[in-house]
Amino acid sequence: MENVRLATLKKGEKGIITAIEDCAVKQRLIEMGMVPGTTFEIRSISPFGDPIAIRLKDFAISLRLKDADCIQIKKESSTRQMSA
Repeated sequence: MENVRLATLKKGEKGIITAIEDCAVKQRLIEMGMVPGTTFEIRSISPFGDPIAIRLKDFAISLRLKDADCIQIKKESSTRQMSA
């Protein structure tokens, strides 16, 4: 897994939240369940790229890109090793 910002992901990509930087909506993001250790998936991206919708636990959240840029994540690898 590599560390990136949530705003850089594409539709269908998954990751785990590692940190939320100080920003105007930090407390609101935490209240919505976006806390370190939470897994998510990018569900859709609007035609102009803003906002994006993510699946978090059992619900969807729509985020503006500037807010998503405050969230650091570990991106899941697209290639998985098969066990023998």
